[in-house]
Amino acid sequence: MSTPLPPADHSDRWWEELPAGRNRLRGRAHLHSDAPELSLDGDWGFRYGTRADGTDLGEAATIAVPGMWQLQGYGSPQYTNVVYPIPREVPHVPDENPTGHYSRTVTVPAEWAEQLAAGARVLLRFQGVDSAAKVWIDGAEIGVTAGSRLTQEFDVTEALSPTGEHLLEVRVVQWSVNTYVEDQDMWWASGIFRSVDLLLRPTGGIHDLVTVADFDPATGHGTLSATAFDADGAEVVAKVEIPALGHFAATGVDPLDLGEVRPWSAEDPHLYEAVVRTGTETVTLYVGFRRVEVDGDIFRVNGERIVFRGVNRHEADPVLGRTQHEGNQDLDVALMKQHNLNAVRTSHYPPHQRFLEVCDEAGLYVICEGDFETHGFHTDSTWGEDGTGATEGPARNPLFEESLVERSERFVRRDRNHASIVMWSIGNEAASGPVTEAMVAAVRETDPTRPVIYEQDYAAEYVDVFSLMYSTIEESTQIGRRELSQEYQDKLTRMLASFALDVPEGHFANPPAMTKPFLWIEYAHAMGNGAGSLKEYMALTEQYPALHGGFIWEWIDHGLETTDAEGHRIYGYGGDFGERLHDGNFVADGLVLPDRTPSPALLDAKHHYSPVGLEVSPGGARLTNRYAFSDLSHLRAEVSLDAQASWQELELPRVAPGESVEVALPVHEGATTTVRLTTRAAQGPVPAGHLIVTADHVEAERLRAAHAPSAAARLAPTRGEDGCWSLGPARFDDLGRLVGLGALEIEQAGVDLYRAPVDNERARTRAPLEARWKRIGLDHARRRLVEITADPADGDVLVVRSRIGLDGSALGADVTERFSGDADGVDVEVTVTPSAFWPTDLPLPRIGWTFALPSAPDQVEYDGFGPHESYPDTGGGTTFGRWSSSLAELQVPYVFPQENGNRAGTVRAELRGDHGPALAMRAPEGLGLAVRPWSTAELDARAHDGSLRPDGRTWVTLSSALHGVGSAACGPEPLPQYVLSAREESFRFRLAPAVD
Repeated sequence: MSTPLPPADHSDRWWEELPAGRNRLRGRAHLHSDAPELSLDGDWGFRYGTRADGTDLGEAATIAVPGMWQLQGYGSPQYTNVVYPIPREVPHVPDENPTGHYSRTVTVPAEWAEQLAAGARVLLRFQGVDSAAKVWIDGAEIGVTAGSRLTQEFDVTEALSPTGEHLLEVRVVQWSVNTYVEDQDMWWASGIFRSVDLLLRPTGGIHDLVTVADFDPATGHGTLSATAFDADGAEVVAKVEIPALGHFAATGVDPLDLGEVRPWSAEDPHLYEAVVRTGTETVTLYVGFRRVEVDGDIFRVNGERIVFRGVNRHEADPVLGRTQHEGNQDLDVALMKQHNLNAVRTSHYPPHQRFLEVCDEAGLYVICEGDFETHGFHTDSTWGEDGTGATEGPARNPLFEESLVERSERFVRRDRNHASIVMWSIGNEAASGPVTEAMVAAVRETDPTRPVIYEQDYAAEYVDVFSLMYSTIEESTQIGRRELSQEYQDKLTRMLASFALDVPEGHFANPPAMTKPFLWIEYAHAMGNGAGSLKEYMALTEQYPALHGGFIWEWIDHGLETTDAEGHRIYGYGGDFGERLHDGNFVADGLVLPDRTPSPALLDAKHHYSPVGLEVSPGGARLTNRYAFSDLSHLRAEVSLDAQASWQELELPRVAPGESVEVALPVHEGATTTVRLTTRAAQGPVPAGHLIVTADHVEAERLRAAHAPSAAARLAPTRGEDGCWSLGPARFDDLGRLVGLGALEIEQAGVDLYRAPVDNERARTRAPLEARWKRIGLDHARRRLVEITADPADGDVLVVRSRIGLDGSALGADVTERFSGDADGVDVEVTVTPSAFWPTDLPLPRIGWTFALPSAPDQVEYDGFGPHESYPDTGGGTTFGRWSSSLAELQVPYVFPQENGNRAGTVRAELRGDHGPALAMRAPEGLGLAVRPWSTAELDARAHDGSLRPDGRTWVTLSSALHGVGSAACGPEPLPQYVLSAREESFRFRLAPAVD
């Protein structure tokens, strides 16, 4: 579409105005109404340029709305976590300002004419425009948007009053004054990314509606108040009907007692259909009766303490970016419910409206967050611990107060009718000061029925709930005990002082925070292979009532589909789109992969978030009901006595919320006892027969006995003329390395102290172990043979002693391998002794044994813990059994390649393929097993999963010990018990050609 552009006005820098926005209607509830609507989604005309004044717009084309132009061929997305991608010069932005000029024709439907003649109004609604837009109809200015993730409406009745076609134009700029308050750890991308609608608002209709559906846990009664408003804010008398309760009343009266009701909770998200009518409009909504309250330092829903087993959720899609496929909202909620999550924080902006509706329907507690973050003001030397320069930030800058208060009111008005929302958050990582205090006050005034939270009120002086990010286990324990150490008080004091606030001495000795409920608003950074120690965090919520759980960072990896330089399909992250300034793969830190495939971290969370605590011991299982309202009658319990080959049902007694019971289990001679709980019937998106939790008990001695070395006659090692050795079916080269086993060739076999670093160990983390490991050359260790001995007096054992050395260093390890063989295979006993002077603060990545199989078997069966990967501080929900998998299924395609796929406690494995001999492995004490189509070096060298290339071998890694993965990409390092110190380690295993 080629049309004349609105005339340029160089004096009107509307994108830099404060207060931001022009001519917008006041925020109101998003309502489902029978009033006519016209969707304007679809193909729009589009012209792209680099100046906000539109003077260099290019040729006309078409673009999809909703959508983001960087993902439709215009410009490139850019990812930064903290820093602004533009100069920090409030309220100005650069002249180089990517700009999209959208246009389309609009025709008011003829059937609207009668209502328009009667005084109806026409509204133009934008549900999301990033970052600011100016709107024209037929060349006349309509208004300017402000708040990218906030609904904006304009009254366009007069502009569309003449009949026929009208030209709607929307000029969207990437950078605006809004950019300074929308620095939210996500892709910088622009456009009309949510739907656009034309709404007919009838005379006498329901412009806004406020409902409060309260529940009294003492009586079981529900009360309802409903108030309808017209466009001028005056109350409108309407009829309210809840047919299931026989309720028929008028709006605008005191709360009415509806008698006994079925309350709403995340466990039982019961909703009542409510119909609100005037003579000209009917609004339908779904009401959930529930009471949210802060009772001292306890957070309650319907009178019961609630533990939030939650996650932070950004809106992300690998193809559309922040624009959402319609099904994404439902799929995300379904996956959350299926993995025992009961809460979500809408970080860091109000979500697509459908998401909140699904949370109402399926049952999730929601912290709904405002469209506000100013992290980029925290970044450089102008923001020091003494607060120098902090007054520039919006939290203390009065220039922003009116806009930020309005934004806070706007999002609360849109969403306050949702039962799932139990708390409001004004935003994230934006410091603290008079402006944030005013925002909290505005939220309370707009909706006094829910508590308000804001993490950066570190002393909880003006919020209702105390929250922090990434508190360690020790710090969280202090909060739970309500006793802060002087060291922790000093840390919190420094944090608060960095906002240029006066902090009196002893401020944290007895702060208001210690009288309020506590949440980890973010914890357990789920980036790549991690996060560790969910078990320890969730245990604290059972020990200390004031600790109410929290929200893992975060839900989804924000990888964008693209290709690498070689044409391989990859998920791109910061730096993959030509950006000069970026924060790499820090945008890929979710519990689900970019395509929404659950990662092992989500399976780990599912176990530790289970609403039923399950501990299995010889002859019994202890069940703890962690539900707040439900007993366990909706669950089926089963036990397996044969490593999950068969199951039998257990009779469960009634277990009330908060209670624990012991259930007797059959006594047997086997090594494993496994118990699982599944759903009896479908519950919303959770199907019947769905696994809720499983746990087991393994008798180590019995397992060890079952896999002990055979008693076959031992064979003596022999040395050939070429200096090579043989021992039964095993063959060794002249340096003592295993090179063959019967017809099976083996390459690069030997002790290994390295694994590919995980994201939690890379340069940007609190514990950059990768750099330290590589600085000493641990990734390129060299082997030196010390001696080979074969003394019959030593039991016909081939003893290979070697030294692992590191370039430029005296560090290393002494290795002793003792090989003993029979006609069927070879037994290996390994002792690894690191240098005595190894730095005490430098853990080893792993201690194990690695080899490659050129025959490249691609099917693996193993007896060990599965079905998913596990590391010392992860692997919740893994149980001992016999598991089968293809080689591809054993890999976890983390966006950035890293250590993955370890199966802990493996005592037996067989590797087979369609061609070539198979391999059998036994390890009576259990070893970690990882089987890959590429080497650790390949895994370590590549920057994208899609760039990994198999080398024609199958690589097998046996790990006796592994360093924990932790959460240090943003959170704490591994706990001491999961740190692999440079200690002596001994282990054993047996290799043999597999028998068909």
